[in-house]
Amino acid sequence: MNSLGTRLSQVGSYASLACAIHCALTPIVILALPFLTTQFSTEWFFILSSILGEATEWFFLGIILLFGGFGLLATYSVHEDKRPGYLSALGLLLLLVGKLKMDHLSTGEITMDVLGASLIAGAGFWNHRLCQCSSCKGV
Repeated sequence: MNSLGTRLSQVGSYASLACAIHCALTPIVILALPFLTTQFSTEWFFILSSILGEATEWFFLGIILLFGGFGLLATYSVHEDKRPGYLSALGLLLLLVGKLKMDHLSTGEITMDVLGASLIAGAGFWNHRLCQCSSCKGV
């Protein structure tokens, strides 16, 4: 199936997966940051601090919303299953709670981010799988 909706959903799923990996690796990178800056150069500090910054996290959230959301909406008419949408909404809620209610780079925020992004990625892959059924012809 080569519909635009399916491609958008896949891009959103991969962005969510990248976001979850980014959030899971954040504590490790924070621990390694002093070592990297003392052993190599201060350029590592600026590079890694920009990758770990809140702007990057909001960028990931925007990409996930844009591609994942439009992908789910565009493919809903194909399979008419609301469950991936509900799972994505729950993941989005967890991401927003983590971003708005918790301290940046706190354990709670990282946990909420990993869980939320994983739920959205799972919902996107589930949505793609629903569109792969033999009766689906595309949107």
